[in-house]
Amino acid sequence: MLSNILQMVVILVIFVLILVATYFTSRWVAKSGAIQTHSPNIRVKETFKIAPNRYIQIIELGDQYYAIGVSKDNITFLTALSKEQLDLTPKEEEPGKISFVGIFNKVQKKK
Repeated sequence: MLSNILQMVVILVIFVLILVATYFTSRWVAKSGAIQTHSPNIRVKETFKIAPNRYIQIIELGDQYYAIGVSKDNITFLTALSKEQLDLTPKEEEPGKISFVGIFNKVQKKK
């Protein structure tokens, strides 16, 4: 009976150690940039979904703008764009960067 309890405690401790190691490893990978590298010269300015797994993207390479078609298996150059052809005014809030406080304030204003 005591050995069964001891085995269960050991397994639980090992499980917790694996969880902690996974947590710190995922944080390290996220900070290291191994998943996605950031470049000051290459940016995706806008993405528009035209079909499942098919997108048109406007990308900025240095000070030039290009339209590309992106699908599951390839990337196709569509055209070069000039700055005058684009609406580059900044949006109020980017979808991925909306804070809880911002949403809460919008709801409060409506009521």
